[in-house]
Amino acid sequence: MRHVMGGSGRQYAVEDTELNSGGQAKLYRCRDGKGLVRVYKDYLKPLHDSADIAQLSRLQRMGHDIVARAEAQRSLAGTASSSVNWPIDLVRSGHEVKGVVLPLIPGEFMRDGKSPRTLDFLSLARANPPQASVRVGVLIRVCDIFAYLESEQLVHGDVSAKNVVWRPSPSHAYLIDSDGMRSFSPTPTNGVCTPGWEDPRLQAGKIKAHDRYSDRYALALAMYKGLFLNPGAPFYDNGTWTGASGFPRRLDPRLRDLFTRALGKPLATDGRPTAAEWRQTLTSVFLDGTGNFQRQPLDVLDAYAKQHRDAHTQKFRAGAAGRATATPTPAPAPVVAAPPAAPRPVPARQTPVRQLIAAPVRATPVLATPIRATPVRAASNSTSPWWAVMLILVLAAGGGVAYKAMNEQQEQAQGDLRSDTAAAPCPAEIAADIPDGDGAVLLHHYVTDWHDITLCRTAGDTVYYHGALLKSPDADTITIPATETSTGYRAPKGDYLYEIDGSQVLVTLPSGKTKTYRLTEVIDPG
Repeated sequence: MRHVMGGSGRQYAVEDTELNSGGQAKLYRCRDGKGLVRVYKDYLKPLHDSADIAQLSRLQRMGHDIVARAEAQRSLAGTASSSVNWPIDLVRSGHEVKGVVLPLIPGEFMRDGKSPRTLDFLSLARANPPQASVRVGVLIRVCDIFAYLESEQLVHGDVSAKNVVWRPSPSHAYLIDSDGMRSFSPTPTNGVCTPGWEDPRLQAGKIKAHDRYSDRYALALAMYKGLFLNPGAPFYDNGTWTGASGFPRRLDPRLRDLFTRALGKPLATDGRPTAAEWRQTLTSVFLDGTGNFQRQPLDVLDAYAKQHRDAHTQKFRAGAAGRATATPTPAPAPVVAAPPAAPRPVPARQTPVRQLIAAPVRATPVLATPIRATPVRAASNSTSPWWAVMLILVLAAGGGVAYKAMNEQQEQAQGDLRSDTAAAPCPAEIAADIPDGDGAVLLHHYVTDWHDITLCRTAGDTVYYHGALLKSPDADTITIPATETSTGYRAPKGDYLYEIDGSQVLVTLPSGKTKTYRLTEVIDPG
């Protein structure tokens, strides 16, 4: 336990155990003098630039007042302004800022009380996202938040699936990783960004850092993914623009026009719709004059999204069947309970519009905002490991798939097997979840009686661990970074530690208990 002093004069008792970490900072749970649980975000490199500190100080003053009012009224996240994870105190050392104090993410935005329910779970078909009425409701609230930031002339700068969390009922959203926000003017010259969500102008060298038009571009990506469950996205690569495709044939022309303006010309900015325009169009298309959802436009979205849901299910089942026949010898069945099915909220079609407006939050918050952004200048070559945490694997009775390492004997055997051939590519559906996944190669593929486990290595020499459930194709998957050890690999995730040791998979639970499962390596044909 250590203590830090905020600029407000409040002292915070900081726990020793990390909540989370990334390329910019480490997160620790802390308590203020009144016993309120907060989070201390400890910067790996203290801020020393006077302009950056001035911007952060402005955010802290705004955040302190907004959060204090909301907490006094028991309404945190009850308005657009309080639906932002503001810095509420600064920790200084001389002329530098060492870190910031943040509120906890309200509990209803968490999955199973531990992991943030990010936009991945709203927009990826394999994550079993909710029906269109919930998705539209969440996206309307996302627009509310960004319309508020635009009214305050603030740039978030790192809008991505990982930095927006949501709840299904009533539909609502909450913006995290917000201590790096900047003013419209002067135009930002430094910042962070998430691979796959970069403004094409940044990739083309037209701007030095994300600005307000970059937020508008990323907001359009959130709409594109969240409305349609499209697995890909438009992207800009070496001067070549691959535009958006895959719109429902009967999509309302008002929405189609916004997407054309937002994603049609990658280097243009004037036409990019504002958050207020997106909100107005969403409500006009999907809500009637009395504030209820309209069935027909929602059916258009649900019918289109079903194609992606069905394609994922068929692909997963076909892959599982192929891997089962390729398994050299069956593994002994581990003693493990059947994994629970992932929940899928199914709201009524005629949800009053007032349910789209968040009710005051009274649930106990449980976790601070994750860190996942990478420096702008390094975004194309290096990524924060937290970007790789795309989805959380549904684990059986608190246990599940674990990674540590392959032993030297198995590593050598596998190396001999593939020494005369080119490395097999990482499966496309897994590579898509990995930052810089293009060119990633397959290291190992394992199965247990329940689990399907894959290790891939990127061109940048980073190893990622992907886990799925063989017998529950609709369950969530997980893709997380793994570090190589003298005996294999090690992949921590929150309070869990996943390890591979020879032919065994182990998981260490928060309680300290370790569960073990037998692995069988699959030699994928071709």
